[in-house]
Amino acid sequence: MWPVELTIKRIRSTKNRIVNWCRTCASACVTLIVRTNVRRWRKVAFGGTPSWDERNRTIARFIPSGSSVLDLGCGAQTMRQHLKPGCKYQPCDLIMSTPDVIFCDFNAGVYPDIKEHVDYVLCSGVFEYIRNPQEFLRRVTAFGRIVLMSYHPLAPRESRLIRLSMNWINHFQKAELEGMFDNLGLTWAILHIGDYGEVIYSLEINRKAGEDYTTDFEGITDRPED
Repeated sequence: MWPVELTIKRIRSTKNRIVNWCRTCASACVTLIVRTNVRRWRKVAFGGTPSWDERNRTIARFIPSGSSVLDLGCGAQTMRQHLKPGCKYQPCDLIMSTPDVIFCDFNAGVYPDIKEHVDYVLCSGVFEYIRNPQEFLRRVTAFGRIVLMSYHPLAPRESRLIRLSMNWINHFQKAELEGMFDNLGLTWAILHIGDYGEVIYSLEINRKAGEDYTTDFEGITDRPED
């Protein structure tokens, strides 16, 4: 390769890195400044099957037939099609993509007015975007018997800037998050760990002594052996 061509290639490569870095910083700034990125969630709600739909499929595996389900941050509502027969599905989101959606805006402190407890509360790809995570957990665990929640914990040497550029607001390491569960008095278990470190948890409010309780997850957890 001629020296001039090599120089041009290096200049273009440097330019692309600078442009990508600027875009990353701009996205991170939006996360820090804008309370909730409504434009993003509108695209998700009306954008068809999302790239992360396999996570919804995984979560649905842990929900028995005939269960009542509240899907918080339902987006395009693809969770509905993965549920087993007989499940009663209630979508809840910032974007009213269908008439049956219950409006919520967690970062504005607006939670759904749920008249009856459900069997399962789903938080699939939601918790990373929550600005007051402890308040969120206190509220949503009161909506139903079991909460199924996904989260990407902060990995060693992972860039917080990159997380912010994806609109992820909080950055808990796995041990920090599980310590929060304990401090809030929640019984928790790991059901599944994805290839890229995403964890799916089950959460419940601690039962009173002597209260009858049997877990629905015995024998079907994907948690790796210690």
